[in-house]
Amino acid sequence: MNNWGILAALGLIAAVAAVVAYVRNRQHENASLLRDAELAERLRALASGDPVRLAAVDEFEITVYQRLFYANAVGPRLRSAAWSLLGVALTGAAALLLDGLEGSVAVTLWVVALAAAVVFGVATVIHLVLAAFAAATTPRVSFADSYAAGEDDETD
Repeated sequence: MNNWGILAALGLIAAVAAVVAYVRNRQHENASLLRDAELAERLRALASGDPVRLAAVDEFEITVYQRLFYANAVGPRLRSAAWSLLGVALTGAAALLLDGLEGSVAVTLWVVALAAAVVFGVATVIHLVLAAFAAATTPRVSFADSYAAGEDDETD
């Protein structure tokens, strides 16, 4: 019995499960943020002019929109990178499995698997660079200036 083959198969199964769980978690977080945004709208309607309640709703709404803005800018790129990385692992494993086989079909499949692994590898790097670029250049939603302006107005 080949223990390395069993460990490699278990590793691939774990990688598939991890990527699917990561992508599912990110999608769930995005849906949760959208529900929170809808909740903020309902809370604003319920506050009905009470300044304390409106301030609490403003704080909640700001937090939700900051997280939603970031999740929509960076999240899809990270999910794409995760899927591409899984493609690298699966096609790399296929190339390793086909490496020792002989015959024209096996060699053709090996070349296709190797080429697909390279393409997925390049796609992974591209998606990671795009995610890093989006994280670095996405403007942060900050209301500190408007709060400071509001405090200056109150002291005048």
